[in-house]
Amino acid sequence: MNDKKINGAKRNRDIMDRAPLFVLGAFVAVICLLGGSARGDAAQLVFLRPICCLFAGYGIYRLGSQKVKGLMPLYAGIGFLASLMILQMIPLPYAIWSELPGREVVVNLDVAGGLTDLWRSISLSSSRTGNSLASLIVPLAAMLLFHIYPNHRKKDLLAVIIIIAAGNAMLGILQLLGPSGGALYFYEFTNPSDAVGFFANRNHSSVFSGLSLLIISYFYAQRWQVFRFSGAYTNIFLATVYIVIFLSIIINGSRAGLLCGGIALFVGLIIFNLQPPEAARHKRARVNKIGSIIGSIAIFMFSATLILLFFVSDRLPAVSRLLERDTMSDLRAKAMPTLFEMIGTYWPVGAGFGTFDKVYFIHERSELLMSSYFNQAHNDWLQILIEGGAPVAILAVVGILWYIASVLKLFLSTSRNLSHLFFWFGIMAILAIASLVDYPLRTPIFSAVTVWMVAFLFTARHNLASFGISRQSIDYGYGRQSVSR
Repeated sequence: MNDKKINGAKRNRDIMDRAPLFVLGAFVAVICLLGGSARGDAAQLVFLRPICCLFAGYGIYRLGSQKVKGLMPLYAGIGFLASLMILQMIPLPYAIWSELPGREVVVNLDVAGGLTDLWRSISLSSSRTGNSLASLIVPLAAMLLFHIYPNHRKKDLLAVIIIIAAGNAMLGILQLLGPSGGALYFYEFTNPSDAVGFFANRNHSSVFSGLSLLIISYFYAQRWQVFRFSGAYTNIFLATVYIVIFLSIIINGSRAGLLCGGIALFVGLIIFNLQPPEAARHKRARVNKIGSIIGSIAIFMFSATLILLFFVSDRLPAVSRLLERDTMSDLRAKAMPTLFEMIGTYWPVGAGFGTFDKVYFIHERSELLMSSYFNQAHNDWLQILIEGGAPVAILAVVGILWYIASVLKLFLSTSRNLSHLFFWFGIMAILAIASLVDYPLRTPIFSAVTVWMVAFLFTARHNLASFGISRQSIDYGYGRQSVSR
């Protein structure tokens, strides 16, 4: 009888231990199928956000099961953003509201219509700011699922990102093989003839692929296993996925993705060849060093040859677009002075989150009028200043400084292991550059993945052993010997 009770209790514990993995898998499936568009009016959001509320509720229910240091800054950041959006939607007395910068056009219309007794919110479109507030449920759910995931398996989240990228790349290839705008394209507003994968925008898909290439290099350098597969199977999987993702970047047609992929390839080769200072004294390590150099040359030559073959056969659209005149790129460049003007007009309170496209109509120059419209600024650094003003600028500066400090602290905590330094600053560079020309972090998939990566960074130095990060690692082939100080 006692044995049955013990076995039953053990089964219950096993189910509870595995539950976060099953829930994480379901969350990944949901965001991949429903979370690839940055538009606030995408039909998929009707299902995505309520489902993410359920995931967030589960995370809150299990919150006490894991004690994780380092997550408070991320919770505070999401809370600050949510509070700012709520403040932007609170109606103010007209006498106060009318004195806010950038409201002159609306004030003139109110005077003409005799509407000067209305209370108005800081946001010029409260419904759109409310939509932005609702979008925070996805990164919040991702954060809570990271929090409750077992500490000794936190690195599984990076493996999950690699798997998402592999699925995205393979879906993109299938999209090119199928009809334009066919069933494999999930969104109404998309690039119907390009390899967009899980996303609606080819740039977002390609940048995500570039980011994943760097994660694969880092994953390999740490000699981590993909879930519980052996080192040999993990290496085969990583090599295969790397080639598929790299191929998807080439055929995607995104110049931003090609640039980010190039950065990932360059930084990844550096990480691939790094070794701890003490390892130089070991003969086996020196042999491995020569092997890694030869491997890096082979990877570079393979990549260059593949790009050259696609270019010669006129099947490298990203390079072709670099050489051709692009109407949208010209429009973005010509709109840049208007964007800076908008920042000054609405500073320091901002126009309201999610209001960019409506506010842009007020400032749009007549010579830039065309049948299509600017739904985003295509420069997220400027757009957050237009919408959020000084408060979000302060949040961005604090977040960047905290990120840099966390990278340096992890670097020092791991006996100055340079692979961490190159990887995390490489991730920062890719996201920063991509946000200069587009808005990838506004897609639910990207927001969830970015939260996982930043959460991993912020918490890693507090849990080096449980996260699988050694203080000093010496490479002896497929395994590593840990040397702690």
